[in-house]
Amino acid sequence: MADPIQTSDMDSAARHPSLPLAGVRVIDFTHHAAGPMCTMLLGDYGAEVIKIEPPGGEAFRSSGTVRVQGEHVGFLALNRNKKSVELNLKSEAGQRAARDLIRDAHVVVENFRPGKMARIGLDYHSLLAVNPRLIYCSLSAFGATGPYSHKQGLDVVLQAMSGLMSITGEPDGGPLPAGAPIADITSGIFGALGVVLAVLEQRRSGEPQHVEIAMFECMISMLNLRYQQMFAEKRALSRIGASHPQASPWDVYQAADGQFVIAATRDEYWYRMCEGLGIGEYARDPRFVNIKSRVANRAQVNALLNDLFKTRPRQYWLELLDEAQVPNGPVNNLQEVLNDEQAKHNGTFISMQHPISGEIETIAPPIRINGRAAPHLGPPALGNSTAAILRELNLAIADFPSSDNRQGELE
Repeated sequence: MADPIQTSDMDSAARHPSLPLAGVRVIDFTHHAAGPMCTMLLGDYGAEVIKIEPPGGEAFRSSGTVRVQGEHVGFLALNRNKKSVELNLKSEAGQRAARDLIRDAHVVVENFRPGKMARIGLDYHSLLAVNPRLIYCSLSAFGATGPYSHKQGLDVVLQAMSGLMSITGEPDGGPLPAGAPIADITSGIFGALGVVLAVLEQRRSGEPQHVEIAMFECMISMLNLRYQQMFAEKRALSRIGASHPQASPWDVYQAADGQFVIAATRDEYWYRMCEGLGIGEYARDPRFVNIKSRVANRAQVNALLNDLFKTRPRQYWLELLDEAQVPNGPVNNLQEVLNDEQAKHNGTFISMQHPISGEIETIAPPIRINGRAAPHLGPPALGNSTAAILRELNLAIADFPSSDNRQGELE
């Protein structure tokens, strides 16, 4: 079984010893997006992540229409800093190898529907007999129990059921999901945080830990500010486009050559903005004199500003707003962000080596510790560590034939 996680283990770890999770071995049974996001973050900050894939690879490798050398861009985005091991978990040999691997690991992460890991003897309670100090993280759509526990819950389903879509979109339009899979990504972040908290608690107590993450709860938690407003006003909120329910001016505005946003959450922003833009007479206009009156007269505020902004290029207004110290920014497309000077300065976009595709571009981990970002190892080729890991377990690779028909997929 794994030794208790001690600082000395991390300090002496051969793999990136300066990173906070060095010395932590994670057995990764995740697939698709939320689970892989969780384990990628753990790998980014030093954990050794061993990704268990069914024969032929997890389905996300080959799904979708946009691929690089045959691999789905979603898989490339969420699986850096990992090793890949092919195991058929429907076979006794595959299950035995997985248990042998978990015996000397610290963390297991899985995101199958509740009950699937129990059916093959790889659930939390079964594995405590193998590793009594185990940290086990279960990610699921709705949680292990309750009326929706076995319901499938992909990202857009969670965005819809949590209430997010009901408040996203224009007032006269229909509900809209966010333009990125935020239920998946947010749940993965919460999962990684849960594992780190469990590592700290396990280091303190030596006791096993079971981390449970429900994507439904994660999405509702994300909407905390909006629910709090609903509790106070005792009414459901409606869609208001890019506006803010409690602030004005807060919206997308149109300059002569492009769009930008203003986010004025306090009265002093409004006063400074009016002076800076040369419309000081509106600073004390009774219709706009405080944030409550501006929210009530949002349409007039926006009409006034758009009439002004369309007379000059966007950059002209952005510079004036910066001088007035009013929160603002251009509405960038993704290519513009790629070329943004601050993104370049921060090292936000990086290149990694992929064993098949060569050099690929991706996003750097956003947390820097002591001035350093994490190292970047590209997504693994399918089964790139199968032979090495089986040798470590004193198992012969000949006893684990691969398959090209996905018979080992648990989903």
